Amino acid sequence: MDINNLVELKPVKGEARVDSRLIARELGNQHESMIRLIDEYQSDFEEFGVVRFQIGKPPKGSKGGRPERFALLNEDQAYLLLTYAKNTPEARRLKVNLVKAFARFREGRQVAADYLPFYHTLHDEVSKLAQWARLHGSTTPEEFFHSNANRLINRAFGLDSDARVGLPPTLKVMVTGAQALAAETLSKALAEELGHKEAYQRVKQAVERYAAGGLTLLPPMVKQ
Repeated sequence: MDINNLVELKPVKGEARVDSRLIARELGNQHESMIRLIDEYQSDFEEFGVVRFQIGKPPKGSKGGRPERFALLNEDQAYLLLTYAKNTPEARRLKVNLVKAFARFREGRQVAADYLPFYHTLHDEVSKLAQWARLHGSTTPEEFFHSNANRLINRAFGLDSDARVGLPPTLKVMVTGAQALAAETLSKALAEELGHKEAYQRVKQAVERYAAGGLTLLPPMVKQ
């Protein structure tokens, strides 16, 4: 199976998106059923960002030629849709291929500016959180945890997903501090054996407070 043909991602404002019609095609489902699912649980999907609906012709290889409504889903929304779909062999294979496709998209966009100090420190802790969650029954892909950590910090500072390139010096220092704070907060949450959702909320609160100016000192124990 050709993964490049299977999952063609589209950049939307610097963020990778996947066409709901492609997901339906690879699952062997009617696209209308996919859209009904997204509409029915739209509030769930929008916890991970705005669902971008569009009207257009079906992609090449699909049946019919009439314009239809479809959704361009971000990484987390795509995983959520597959979680709601039946756990068929096709769905499991598509989950794996989506993880690889989104990872390749990020690798293609990586620049030195993305990796501010403490970036890897934070994501080492995120990997530990994902492993802990998996041991306690979670089926969420590890990529989901990493993208949530990046999104959390970006949102705290009002940054788009690709806006860390060429940050002003003052903001770069702030984002670096947020990554250090998030890593230390997550490390402590793991030591307390908090659930992954509780740990995420604790990190979110700490980073948002720091970004808002309510926390001026970084934890002294964080090491790069």
